[in-house]
Amino acid sequence: MKASTSPTYVPNKRKYLFVGDQAGMSILMPLMQKALKEDTPFEAVFTGDREETDLTSWLQSQKMGCYLYIAMNWDALTLMMKTAGACGFSEEEAQYIGHGVKEIRVFCCRCHHVTTVYEHLSGGKVTCRSCQVLLTVSDHYSPRRESYLGYITSGGAKE
Repeated sequence: MKASTSPTYVPNKRKYLFVGDQAGMSILMPLMQKALKEDTPFEAVFTGDREETDLTSWLQSQKMGCYLYIAMNWDALTLMMKTAGACGFSEEEAQYIGHGVKEIRVFCCRCHHVTTVYEHLSGGKVTCRSCQVLLTVSDHYSPRRESYLGYITSGGAKE
């Protein structure tokens, strides 16, 4: 499941579900106002108010035709994406919006080690912590490995 940094309003849904932390709710506010303006039913849940099990029960109790928006810091978002998927929300029925510092995992195509780096610091290049080869981070994401593929940079040596 893909995540982004900004939400897009998807019209003509039976009901909208908004889940977020404090900063996430600020990001989702324009969408909630649009749903209110169009007189479309919606529910908003502040994650500080509920335990994860409460959110799971709430998501499981929703009916078909709901569209889910989740906006929270990247670490918490990863867990909520898995929870929403386990509750039956497909990629077509949800948007995941992250904020804050994002850690990404990069899979080395040479030694198969996974290196974790902060996305804003990588600049598209990462040195594998196992074999020390310089990798270019691709946009190929593996949900199975939960990481991006790192190709060997021309020259292959650390710059």
